Amino acid sequence: MICVDYNSSQSGNIQSLNIGSFIEERETMKNRHKQFQPRPLHYVALLMILLFRLAKFTFAFLPIQNHNIMKMQHLRTIEDSKMFGATNNDSKEYSHGLAILRMPSTSIDRIANEAILETAVLQTKKLSVILRSSESVISLALLRRYVGEVYSTLWDCAFRSDASEFLNVVVYPQNLPNTAPEQWIHLREDLDMVCSHDSICGWFSDSASGRGTMFSATEGLGGLKDHVAALNTERQNRGLLPVEALQVDPWPKGSNENFLKENNVMFMDDEGLEAWPMTARNTNSNLSTNEDERKTFSFLGGARIDSKSLFNKVCVGGTFDGMHYGHRKLLTLAVSSVLPQTGTLLIGVTVDEMLKGKKYADLIPPLHQRMDNVREFLYRLAPGMKNRIKIMSIRNSFGPPGSPTKEGENFDALVLSHETIENGHLLNLHRVNKLGFKPLTLLCTRRTEVHGMSSTKLRERRSRLLEEKVRKFHE
Repeated sequence: MICVDYNSSQSGNIQSLNIGSFIEERETMKNRHKQFQPRPLHYVALLMILLFRLAKFTFAFLPIQNHNIMKMQHLRTIEDSKMFGATNNDSKEYSHGLAILRMPSTSIDRIANEAILETAVLQTKKLSVILRSSESVISLALLRRYVGEVYSTLWDCAFRSDASEFLNVVVYPQNLPNTAPEQWIHLREDLDMVCSHDSICGWFSDSASGRGTMFSATEGLGGLKDHVAALNTERQNRGLLPVEALQVDPWPKGSNENFLKENNVMFMDDEGLEAWPMTARNTNSNLSTNEDERKTFSFLGGARIDSKSLFNKVCVGGTFDGMHYGHRKLLTLAVSSVLPQTGTLLIGVTVDEMLKGKKYADLIPPLHQRMDNVREFLYRLAPGMKNRIKIMSIRNSFGPPGSPTKEGENFDALVLSHETIENGHLLNLHRVNKLGFKPLTLLCTRRTEVHGMSSTKLRERRSRLLEEKVRKFHE
């Protein structure tokens, strides 16, 4: 092999190299290359160095990230607790409570049941619910439907509490196939409380195994305390500890038969005579006989309507913040209570100055926006009533029906929820005693999802969302 070495041949002569020497030099260079070639351990060491530097960089920010994660988890836990309406068992006074309800066939029954459940849920760690019926025969389909209603009511009651677990509840409708009878619950060893009302627990016997008669308008014989006393007599004979009576205080006006009769209250959600209080159904002059009813029924769009449930000048009032589904239900029922063609509807919307004391008042939309929302809904619901609907602001608790004017005198009905029925009572007292007007018929609807569907809840939710946005902005 011939090579040209320009460094060693200063004279430019070509030198001939020994082939053996060249091979030997080449092998020497190959050995040196192997000596410095990286081995697998070298790669492992390099990877460890890189991981160490990455970990050092990450841990510099870990405390902040970890704090934010824990904070968000805590907020999410609180939110879930509120969402799912859990109960804090450590603060409960009773271990096992029994709530005795009516079969929810009317609005009066449902309002009573809600009051009992709300009282019981806040006081006990475990709850058994009995549904009693005053009817001798009730269909299985109704029993099943009532079970669903009671569990739905319990779900809404759960929104009141702020703990992290569901309350342990079992509902026992009377005579539901294969379920335990009421007497079996009476003798549970851990039972220590009974929550109900005198209008549901009417007893004549001296033992808990007897059956009494339910009384709804008078005190009568028996009641919750007498029922618990009879139950304790039987428990004592069995060597069991006594239970306590848990009263519902205050008892809702919407389930007070005497109050409803005196204030001419009609429940719009119920059918026929069931809409009127039990004690008023045979005495109220506004009610017709069966023969008269056949004459007063009319057919509007296929619906069978009793003309005595329609009125000439109807009013309804409220804040109407957010126009949630409860507002829409109330306004829909108000529209349905107006006489077609001639009747008018007035909607009073509370002015901003009257709302400053409400929770999260700064999140309530201004008056003009709330009035626009009401108008948009009503014109979409009943476009043919545009000329017979009036929307105005109200600056006091009575509004136009409580004003000493001809317009105020002409109102004949007020639409309201059972929670505000006391306001209707006060308005009627004002009309009769101060103005000399006739009292209004109070067209009442039972407010559902009291805790889950409310303007306050919506504002609270909006407040949390705003706080979360601000927190994220500063992070």
